[in-house]
Amino acid sequence: MNKAKVIKSLIYKFIERFSVKCIGLVISIIQARLLAPEVFGQLSLLLVFTDLSLTVVDGGLNSALVQSKGVKERDYSTVFIITLGLTAVMIVLLYFAAPLIAGYYQSPALIMPLRIYSLSMFFSAFNSIQVARMQREMRFREMMYCSLAATLTAGTLGIAMAYKGAGLWALVGYYFSHIAVTCIAMFCTDRWIPRGKFSKDSAKRLYGFGIKMLASSMITTIYNDIRPLIIGKKFSTADLGYYERGQRFSTTVSRNLDTAVQSVMFPVMAQAQDDKKQVRAMLRRAQTMGEFVIFPAMVGMSAVAEPMVRLLLTEKWMPCVIFVQVLCIAEMQTPITSANLVAVKALGRSDILMKQELLRRTLMIIVLLITVFVFNSVEAIAYGFLFSAWLDAIITSMPVKQLLDYGFADQAKDMWRCLLAAVIMGAAVAAINLLNIPDAAKLVIQIITGAAVYVSACAALKVESFTYVLNMLKKHKDAKKASSPDAE
Repeated sequence: MNKAKVIKSLIYKFIERFSVKCIGLVISIIQARLLAPEVFGQLSLLLVFTDLSLTVVDGGLNSALVQSKGVKERDYSTVFIITLGLTAVMIVLLYFAAPLIAGYYQSPALIMPLRIYSLSMFFSAFNSIQVARMQREMRFREMMYCSLAATLTAGTLGIAMAYKGAGLWALVGYYFSHIAVTCIAMFCTDRWIPRGKFSKDSAKRLYGFGIKMLASSMITTIYNDIRPLIIGKKFSTADLGYYERGQRFSTTVSRNLDTAVQSVMFPVMAQAQDDKKQVRAMLRRAQTMGEFVIFPAMVGMSAVAEPMVRLLLTEKWMPCVIFVQVLCIAEMQTPITSANLVAVKALGRSDILMKQELLRRTLMIIVLLITVFVFNSVEAIAYGFLFSAWLDAIITSMPVKQLLDYGFADQAKDMWRCLLAAVIMGAAVAAINLLNIPDAAKLVIQIITGAAVYVSACAALKVESFTYVLNMLKKHKDAKKASSPDAE
């Protein structure tokens, strides 16, 4: 794989994820100012059941299509037929389960939104094939344009509905239209339609890898979804809304880096899977560059949480500040965990992923249950997630040590300078909270101070990724100067 193409693909994927999610965050902030916290709690419950259904529908087949060395038209058609059939089954199940779910959470308003939103799974089913095809072909620039178009279109509709007082329907309209427009935009770009027939051989071969990925995905999805289910039932939808809002801020950067890394590095590593030395080098670069971006972003957001929430969301959302702070620190492990998982998946070891996923989520669920039933508070659940997240980074590094000889001890040696630079920056930014000035001015000062301190700390500590970025910029500048007419 051409190195320049990989870097360009990463850039496009980063731009897509961060631009889309930053626009999405702005949209959600506007909606949060117009809607009550309880509405966002209801949305979280609704998404739990649709996300779980989509995991069943995917069946790990999307990852199998990307990971396979050779994919034919009959493979795409086979996966499409299976996915469409499972989608129809899940939509029917959700239709009849909706009253039971709404009754359990004593929220009758969930019935129709859940039934309507479940129909978006048809678009998701078709889109999964488009995504697999475009990922294999490294067409991330086109995917970026499709995502941006969908976000802007859906955002306009969602804000308009919230302004008109549509409540939960405003959020459903936003998410539904985003999925639908993304699918339509990608179809206009890729123009793929199923042309082959169903193949038992293709289904058997792809499910050989996919079924283990499904098991891993199911465990992950259940773990991620059990937290909002518990908060929504044991506490209140308002508490769930505050938790969800804190999580939204903390994951805007971290999870989108995760998506970008997985989308680009997975097909690249899969193609290089026979050269473990090259895969190890890719893994190390993905982790260190991810840490260089994520560590300061998460520490900084945690430090500015109070003025940020008050300024952007108003006083009614201040209970979510503690969740922003705690969950940001939890999300710092994302570049480590994500890259480890991608490497193991790219090597085709879905058997290891399944076993590892079972261990990871069992331990995390134990921690979750302790925080729920012993400490009995939503804040304790957040702190439990913080502990679990960093434990997760250690666990995911174990098979990497075995397969690539790059375990957590080696990863820690590569990360400590960047981590220390982020902590120094965070301390400087947090000190500014003591100033008695308007929140807007305070945030501006904190951002400028944070950037200056982080760059200075990285230079003083000789952070490898910082030096790498400077060298890349210098080479780009020299190349641009050499190609300019004045250079002749």
